[in-house]
Amino acid sequence: MALPVEDILAIQKLAADYNHLIDSGSAEAWAQLFVPDGTLEFGMPEGVKGHEDLVAFAAAINPATRHVISNLSIDGQGDEAVANVYLEVYYTAPPGEPRELIITGVYRDVLRKEDGRWRYVSRQMMPDLGERAPAPDTVAGL
Repeated sequence: MALPVEDILAIQKLAADYNHLIDSGSAEAWAQLFVPDGTLEFGMPEGVKGHEDLVAFAAAINPATRHVISNLSIDGQGDEAVANVYLEVYYTAPPGEPRELIITGVYRDVLRKEDGRWRYVSRQMMPDLGERAPAPDTVAGL
C-alpha cells in the first residue's frame, strides 16, 4: 500500500522547511527535522550525527546560501519512506554581482513518521560528478 496523499504532502513540506530553516539560520528548528540520532552525510567520512552536531552544522552555514530542490520522488509504506530529491545550492550576491551555483546533486532520504510527524532518519547528499546517477532505492514491497 502506498503512502496516503497527506503523508506525501507532509514530506514535501518537510523538504521545503529544511531549506528555509537552514538558509535562514534557524539551526535549532532545522535540527528538529531529524530524529534525535538522525544523520546528514555529504561526502565527509562520518557525516553529522545527532541533534547537537546537527545544530552546530546548521549554525555554521554561510548566510548567503540558498538551497533549491526539485523532482521530489517519494515512496513509502506505513511510517517509513524514502525520497530522492535534486539539489542546487547557490550563494547569493550583492546587487550587480552574479549569483554563484556552488553544487548540484541528489539527496537520498530515509524518513520515519513518529508521533504523527515525518522526520529525517538519514539524508545523504550525493554531489553530481559528471556521471549518470544510480537508480534510486525504493521501499521493499512497492
